[in-house]
Amino acid sequence: MMSSSTHITTVMSYHCCLVAVCHSHMLTCLVLSVFTGRWLAWVGLMAHLVASFAGLALASPLPAAVVAQTLSVAFVALLLASGLLAGPLLAAMLAASIRLRSPASRLLSGLGLVCLALLGCARAEQWSTDLCVSPTGLGASGEGAPFTILGSAGSSVRRLRLYRNNGRDGYLRGLSVFFSDGTEMRGGVRKDQFADVELSDGEVITGMTLWRLDGGAANSSSSSSAPRVARLDLSTSERSWGFGVDNTERLTSKAVSVGSGVLVGFQGRAGDDLDFLAPVFLRPLSESTVSDIVFEKVGGDDGLRLVTLREGSAVYNGTDFSWSFSGSETRDTSTSFSSGFTNSLSVSTTFKSKIPAIAEAGISGSWSPGTSSSHDAHSGSAVTLSWSNTVALSKDSPAVSCSAMVWEGRLNVGWSGTQTISAGGATMSFATSGTLRHVAYGKVETVCRPMGAVARRWVA
Repeated sequence: MMSSSTHITTVMSYHCCLVAVCHSHMLTCLVLSVFTGRWLAWVGLMAHLVASFAGLALASPLPAAVVAQTLSVAFVALLLASGLLAGPLLAAMLAASIRLRSPASRLLSGLGLVCLALLGCARAEQWSTDLCVSPTGLGASGEGAPFTILGSAGSSVRRLRLYRNNGRDGYLRGLSVFFSDGTEMRGGVRKDQFADVELSDGEVITGMTLWRLDGGAANSSSSSSAPRVARLDLSTSERSWGFGVDNTERLTSKAVSVGSGVLVGFQGRAGDDLDFLAPVFLRPLSESTVSDIVFEKVGGDDGLRLVTLREGSAVYNGTDFSWSFSGSETRDTSTSFSSGFTNSLSVSTTFKSKIPAIAEAGISGSWSPGTSSSHDAHSGSAVTLSWSNTVALSKDSPAVSCSAMVWEGRLNVGWSGTQTISAGGATMSFATSGTLRHVAYGKVETVCRPMGAVARRWVA
């Protein structure tokens, strides 16, 4: 019969092997996810969760392991969701892992958690500073703790929330920045009064001013002698907005260089208040191209319909003659690539893609891949749809009816691709996506059929 100590040793050995397998599995998934996107890390996390707790159910004498693995799963989920590193939580996780009895278990668990933390911190590639205007800042550059808010490449600031002090001064305390890709980043203290400004698609910032409140100013109720950020004002292509200290008479102002007008982040310093702030804008761009475009679904007859342009008929009048069924109509075609980031650029974007075309085979129609070419974000033209058919009418063929028809296609389909932009000699590529709206027409088909019933009446 197995002794109690032998049983515990066996269980611990099993748990040590289990931890090694689990964390090896996680490391493999997470390394791959660096290259394929964070979605794979979620798969690894779920597999780790199932495997870990299945094994821990057999290793009941190790409650510390249960705590460590629970913290591991919760913290990794937080990292993957936010892309941010929470130092205190990481320290707690490692401390719990160290409490494991097996040295190998401690080593593998700690290594696995560190790798998970590093992956959690790995967000999509951020904007290269070479593409950004040198930030214009205002405030006390030596006060508070530094912070950097910078969006991932291809994203821009969609909404900005500023917080200000409840007191008489109303100076700024912190900010929350919401990007077009759905991420949120924060700096400073987020409490007291706040106000938001949200930018619409295509809206760019045309001017920005920062205001500083000096601690020794006559209008300041603060006991601190250090300056702080008092107010931010901005104007866009559609409106003006500002928030902070209402009375600017004794404040110091500084205009910000807004470059292309596309705001992509902030640099700053903050403690209890916002001590220093420097907005980050993209430079005016010299080129923007989207290539390697892949459409979500194009094929079959989705969005296609057969349109009748005109109908006509002719009847034999006792003398043989030739009747001409002809005419023309003008219709509008268009191609439009939409992308939230592209719409905000000061330079036009060129899209290199095979635009779907209408392939016809008699009375049936379908989409074909088309040929590769370059397109503007929005283009359109009027096309003339013409037809002509001559029919001989006689006693043997006394009546005919003709129709001019054309395939009309209207596509509304998602796409993904790679966008490359250039500014000041620097170039950067990143993944992007959007929607294609496309209106096209095929070739006009003319169909003529005998009118037997009418012919019999005429001959009679």
